[in-house]
Amino acid sequence: MIYYEEKIRAICEVLDRMRERELCALQGFEYAPCAYKTANTPPADLEWRPFEAGTRLEGVDAHFWFRTGFDTPAAQEGKQIAFSLKTGREGQWDAENPQCIVYLNGALVQGMDVNHTQVLLEYGQHYDMQIYFYVGMNGGKVEFLPSLVEIDTEIERLYYDISVPYEAALCFDRNSDAYIEIIKKLDLALNLLDMKQPYSAGFYKSIGDVCAYLDAELYNENNKSDAVVDCIGHTHIDVAWLWTVKQTREKAQRSFSTVLNLMKQYPEYKFMSSQPQLYQHVKEEAPELYAQIKQAVKDGRWEVEGAMWLEADCNLTSGESLVRQVMHGKRFMQEEFGVDSKVLWLPDVFGYSAALPQILKKAGVDKFVTSKISWNEFNIVPYDTFLWEGIDGTDIFTYFLTAADLETLEKGQHITTYVGAIRPSQILGTWKRYQQKEYNNEVINTFGFGDGGGGPTKDHLEQQRRLAKGIPYMPKTRIKFAGDFLNAVEKRFYENAGQLKKLPKWVGELYLELHRGTYTSIAKNKRYNRKSELSYQQAETLCVADKLLRGAAYPQEEINASWQNILLNQFHDIIPGSSIKAVYDQTDIEYKALLERSAAMIENAVSDLAQHVKTDGGLFVYNPNGFACGGVVDVDGKKQYVADIPALGYRVVKETQAANTIAASKQALENAFYKISFDAQGNITSLFDKTHGREVVKPGGKFNELQVFEDFPKCYDAWEITEYYKQKMTPVTELISAEVVDEGARAGLRLTKRFLSSTITQTVYLYEDMRNIDFDTVIDWKEEHMLLKAMFPMDIHANEASYEIQFGYLKRPTHSNTSWDRARFEVCAHKWADLSEDDYGVSILNDCKYGYGAEGSTLSLSLLKCATYPNPAADKEVHRFTYSVYPHAGSFKQGGTVQAAYLLNKPLLARPLPAQDGALADCFSLVQADKENIMIDTVKKAEDSDAVIVRFYEAYDRRTTVKLDFGFEIKKAYICDLLENNLEEVQVQGNSVSVPVRNFEIVTLKVEQ
Repeated sequence: MIYYEEKIRAICEVLDRMRERELCALQGFEYAPCAYKTANTPPADLEWRPFEAGTRLEGVDAHFWFRTGFDTPAAQEGKQIAFSLKTGREGQWDAENPQCIVYLNGALVQGMDVNHTQVLLEYGQHYDMQIYFYVGMNGGKVEFLPSLVEIDTEIERLYYDISVPYEAALCFDRNSDAYIEIIKKLDLALNLLDMKQPYSAGFYKSIGDVCAYLDAELYNENNKSDAVVDCIGHTHIDVAWLWTVKQTREKAQRSFSTVLNLMKQYPEYKFMSSQPQLYQHVKEEAPELYAQIKQAVKDGRWEVEGAMWLEADCNLTSGESLVRQVMHGKRFMQEEFGVDSKVLWLPDVFGYSAALPQILKKAGVDKFVTSKISWNEFNIVPYDTFLWEGIDGTDIFTYFLTAADLETLEKGQHITTYVGAIRPSQILGTWKRYQQKEYNNEVINTFGFGDGGGGPTKDHLEQQRRLAKGIPYMPKTRIKFAGDFLNAVEKRFYENAGQLKKLPKWVGELYLELHRGTYTSIAKNKRYNRKSELSYQQAETLCVADKLLRGAAYPQEEINASWQNILLNQFHDIIPGSSIKAVYDQTDIEYKALLERSAAMIENAVSDLAQHVKTDGGLFVYNPNGFACGGVVDVDGKKQYVADIPALGYRVVKETQAANTIAASKQALENAFYKISFDAQGNITSLFDKTHGREVVKPGGKFNELQVFEDFPKCYDAWEITEYYKQKMTPVTELISAEVVDEGARAGLRLTKRFLSSTITQTVYLYEDMRNIDFDTVIDWKEEHMLLKAMFPMDIHANEASYEIQFGYLKRPTHSNTSWDRARFEVCAHKWADLSEDDYGVSILNDCKYGYGAEGSTLSLSLLKCATYPNPAADKEVHRFTYSVYPHAGSFKQGGTVQAAYLLNKPLLARPLPAQDGALADCFSLVQADKENIMIDTVKKAEDSDAVIVRFYEAYDRRTTVKLDFGFEIKKAYICDLLENNLEEVQVQGNSVSVPVRNFEIVTLKVEQ
């Protein structure tokens, strides 16, 4: 078949040039620079000036309004007319390059970008055009080249009828039956094309002959392949990343309007979009566009799915925040669109907690979709369709997207994409990349440009039309909603699993072997997130107590709005620390406002309760934790220890421990529990547990040695910690000063150290009545490309370490026996990690850190990672945080690690009270559990009634039956799902209920007064 391929390619190139021509450059535009729009019309005070041809636009994140009026010519048979806008950036990455919104005769019609450069018009019409033009984030100069173009629909039809099967043939070996059959039929078809007089009547007649031949001889339902690639239009929009949330509001309007306009041209086109946050943005800023989306949903053209409020990080986000992500997401979809979302759609998130399957199932979500695990550094998960089992035994049907170009697969690459394209190479690659063909013959391609690239294109849909007709040896395509696809695949999966007697299952976390630096980058944001999550849970509980005891109004609207702001900033490029500086400048503002509001709620409720307690004077102490405990409180600048404060309640304390017997010097600290020795650099060389007769520090080791590692990862600066970082370490050895401090119920040693231009101040605290050893830390950091870790070499032998995750814990290896073990050299944990033998162990607690490492008997805690891309100023600022060493007898369960970590993160609150009369008792617990393994995590008002929601979980991997005692009268109680729908009634005895709880189970209880 000599030169047949070259002949077909040459004719395709000619047809590509012929299918469109420019009618005229469009003149007469006026333009004006502007700020971000606040309405869908130009502001009245703009200073308009004529736009001269050749003028270039510039500025980073800059905007302009353009306007003109024009008439289109009379209609031409077989032709379409379109407005075209080029910027000189075509072919470049869409996300950061020019994008705009086009308004015709006052209506928002479509977005334009480097992938969508035309807006179809009608012949013989007058148009008043306005364009809201965004230059992008790249800087440099951008052209504005408007014109009217004419599209020859017959030539375009022929172009796609030839080019799509031609590209399909190139996917096969030149000696294969597929290649030979397709090329031969294309060659015979093109012999029918009369090119002697292009655009003549004979030329157009021959086009019809060629297309008729291809329909009869090439395109065929019986295409010799059983594979089906379902296609659903999609645009993955990062809510923030290399742009701000403010810009994302515009990206959503541009992309969604482009989708709707393209639907008018292609009746078969269907589209899916997740993230209610984006819909909320559009609802607020473009209500007419939002109404069109709602109509498209009703018409069966637009699929609303995804379950969560947005595509949130699933490593750092707390358990309760994950619940709120799903609750707010599903409620929005139900209330706005009448959709009960069943699919968690997280294609681009950096790993998936083993708590997720239970959270999803208990919220009525039964499917999970991602593609990010294909980015793994060392290992390939052996399944693409499987059951994913979480820590409690709950499993969920899981599907990995497999879209990949055939060329990348042939190069041995395994990565798949969620920003797919409909072209033969990727359609065939999507099928070939799928690993479980014995279970299923149907895969999906989510096609469309993301991040402001406008989603699917005309080219995608034209190619789909040809592939859907059937091309020999190619998978057949069809457009299908993602939910429908998943339902069909799940049914087929179980049927074939039954026949094969094998059910593929993955147990435990879906750990991403990449992006490990996101546990640590932009430390301030992780601290803000932790404080915000906990403060709003605390505010909710106190507001419930104040409502029940005092009749106070519950600020539900304000709380929900605040939670949605927290959820927004848990987006998977915000909280991980992988966005530009402007994103964090804004989150700083938002977090400070959030914490001010929650602090006011907490203060108002505490004050209201305290002022109405009947007492002859004392210290009002509130415990925000779901278990009774003692702790240190601050009274007039002095630390005092108080004991026996009831769970989620208060007690008026008469006696406190305000002094200590701790021996402190610049070389040693000693209390009733420990004797600690320091070396000349301020490192701990000995930590002797007097109670248990154990030396904690490994012989020759240094506890809390601060080590700095040069951090130049192989890629993705802010995202990555590459394993070779360990090769270049510098200990922090310059001790500037050491000062003994005495603060009442605690005393310690304040150590100030210098590293290059940075200053690290740590106060090592011992307590009179508490077993934790705190490292209260202030760092003025000025370095870049360095990873700061605190190292804890322990005299403990354990092959596994335990780590807190959402609603439970995981065990991970401390060795590198396998490539899977090796890959976990840096892992995510929440408030604690632990290394234990049978009868003794040590936990490392923290109040805002997430990155841990375990190697042999050494635990490490990552404190700072200072990348320069995409934020050159990342982490070069003052940081404040606390972490603790917590030795204990037995395992972390017997030692009380979980409770100690909660107390570190949610300390007791106190205020002095005078003698006063009041209606409230001097001791109160809102609710308490009779089992130590039950953690009451959330108490809030129900979303749709005045009932009280109590959410607790089993923390020790232990089946139990728990009795909950309430401090108020209850009449009825129900086990609910996470959306607060009643599942079953629970018997109430007095003001108590008893509930059986499975290992790691999350239980939501609704109680009515």
